[in-house]
Amino acid sequence: MSILSSFGLSSISKRGVATLVGLLLGAAFCSSVTAQEPARPFRFAMEDYPPFEYEEGGEAKGINVEVTTRIMDRLGIPFEMAFYPFSRGWMLLQKGGVDAAPSVSYQPFREPYLLYSDAQKAFQSTGHIPDDHLWLTEYVFFVHRRLKDSLRFRSYAQIKQDNYRVGINKDYSYHPAFWEQKLNTHMIINPADAFRALAEGRIEMFPMDRTVGLWMLKRMGLESDITHLGRPLFRKPYLMVFSRSSDYPDITGVMQRFYTELGVMRKSGEYDKIYSRYLGMGDLGAPRRPLRFVCEEWAPFEYMSDGTPEGIDVEVTDRIMKRLGIPYDIHFYPWSRAWLMAEKGQAEAVLSISYEASRESVLYYTPEQAEFAETGMLPPDYLWQADYVFFVKQKHADTYRFESYEQVKTNGYRIGSNKDYSYDTAFREADLSCREYPDTKAGLAALIEEEIDLYPMVKTIGLATLKEMGLSESVTCLPRPLFSKPYLVPFCRTSDYPNLEYIMYAFYRELARLRRNGEYEEIYKRYVSPVNSIE
Repeated sequence: MSILSSFGLSSISKRGVATLVGLLLGAAFCSSVTAQEPARPFRFAMEDYPPFEYEEGGEAKGINVEVTTRIMDRLGIPFEMAFYPFSRGWMLLQKGGVDAAPSVSYQPFREPYLLYSDAQKAFQSTGHIPDDHLWLTEYVFFVHRRLKDSLRFRSYAQIKQDNYRVGINKDYSYHPAFWEQKLNTHMIINPADAFRALAEGRIEMFPMDRTVGLWMLKRMGLESDITHLGRPLFRKPYLMVFSRSSDYPDITGVMQRFYTELGVMRKSGEYDKIYSRYLGMGDLGAPRRPLRFVCEEWAPFEYMSDGTPEGIDVEVTDRIMKRLGIPYDIHFYPWSRAWLMAEKGQAEAVLSISYEASRESVLYYTPEQAEFAETGMLPPDYLWQADYVFFVKQKHADTYRFESYEQVKTNGYRIGSNKDYSYDTAFREADLSCREYPDTKAGLAALIEEEIDLYPMVKTIGLATLKEMGLSESVTCLPRPLFSKPYLVPFCRTSDYPNLEYIMYAFYRELARLRRNGEYEEIYKRYVSPVNSIE
């Protein structure tokens, strides 16, 4: 017997509402609720929001349905669940017609009507996910498949400028930045109708939780017609909210006990087990193969040691991909070969590559990454920052100098470079006469052989490579930097791996988490320390 049927699910009433009544299992539970037995069941307003809450075959189902059922059973509180469009459920919450509802976010304008914990209210200012949240939503723009390659989402301002017709659901709060641009919005009563409007071409975009949207499209048979853009709009916690207008006895106490039991379920792993039965592989689906990262050997960031990939980026990538639950491989090649694989769709992502406009046809870049060349502002999703210097043979360190590229040309210095490296605009436009090498070791060896006088390379990488080659006493670097730029891990447009742009943003989200909690710094310091410096 299922959990739901054991509580006696009623048939659907004339108004199309499915009701789940949780029966009190014994008088022993009564004293834990109130001294006096409530006159009615506790009422939840549910929205059709699969896989979190939905009605199927006359039964209430979903992650939130199961979680709520277990908690209310343990609290010994009889309850019922009824399904409404969100706008109707919100009206009932305001008036006390229902006592609580899942999948509602905190908004200041809702405070007169809903009870919130301090942690829930703090999210908008701190960004910290409250421990008492129900689940975490991530919104994306859904679009018609035939328009996916032509529609862009770089910013809400760009959406407004392009005058895309954006469907919105009645009484949804979305996100403050979403409303600020006053987009060309079209009000639609519920998500299902919005997806139909997309399919019929009445709107170009519809913002919706990604997981819920994919489940609804599958149920509606619109998977082949509608997809979503990879760049997320925003993430925020959805809560189980309780009505201030409810006349249920000690509603605040019920809320507090509910959150306590929710915390117990999370700590014990019970919540995760329920979640995984609906979203076992997350919502990315089973991968068809390991996701392939390509790179060149660039110690200390990525390199091979006794046949095993090692390095800062290798460890960072491993932690992130394990948290995303996606199998992966890292493959090492000379840089020109790695780039060729990206161009041909034989790789899904490239480790340690910078932004170049000419690469946009091959790689997904975020708007912030693309803007670096103009603004100089370090993008939040960078992998690491490179400082380029000229390496020089030790015996010439006191006589060779770098003041400008023009001075380098005037002095007639012979310059080395790596095949297919982009360097930066000023370096390329200096029109230096460069001798090309396949990799860093070859370029540094050319300094020793005096084929060249100066060799531009990332300082950290050059020092690590010299140490590996046993040349730390023979080669040094000039103090004046050439330029600095962020290195990234963009994913490949050319690959046929599913949901790749979305996975890239998930990767960046976890990378930001590693930075915030200090894990990235801990990894970095194990490979790069003051003893590696020649300052």
